Amino acid sequence: MLFPDYAAWLHRGYAAFQVDPAWIEIGPNYGPTVPPNSPPWNMDWAIKFPDGYYAYVYERWHGSGVRGLSMPRWGSRKHFSFHYGPANTSLKPNGIPERDKINYPAIIRIDCDKRGPHLHFHSEDDHILQHRVRGMIIQDSDPFDFMRSVIEHRNTGRDFDSILKFTVTP
Repeated sequence: MLFPDYAAWLHRGYAAFQVDPAWIEIGPNYGPTVPPNSPPWNMDWAIKFPDGYYAYVYERWHGSGVRGLSMPRWGSRKHFSFHYGPANTSLKPNGIPERDKINYPAIIRIDCDKRGPHLHFHSEDDHILQHRVRGMIIQDSDPFDFMRSVIEHRNTGRDFDSILKFTVTP
């Protein structure tokens, strides 16, 4: 994906998202880390809720190189994390709560990192790899779908496996 296409997609998705005035929103902040409009680029977006919980999504896009080109223009999402749980009172410089999996464990976190696509569901320690997840292709997880699922969970009390329609196998 080209960065201008990503930016347009992000604007469309965000325009359709409803933000309650009681929430503290940080971002979405996004942009290339090197000019001009080339990968890598990042996106960070968090919502802090009045009851001490927060949702945080981040994506890290890296170049998809084409042999012979000195700087790739195409990016592919290499790393992401979509997190919901209690918010640490210690904040990063950008205002997003610091992760502290011991004192503020995630209720759900959907990740793609050096371990590959996996999720944490009611446990920070258990990395539930894709082969144990049915009904969800973790790599294809969408930040707006995740944020909408957080809102639905908060409004209805339904758990994320029901909202996102996945099951975890032993």
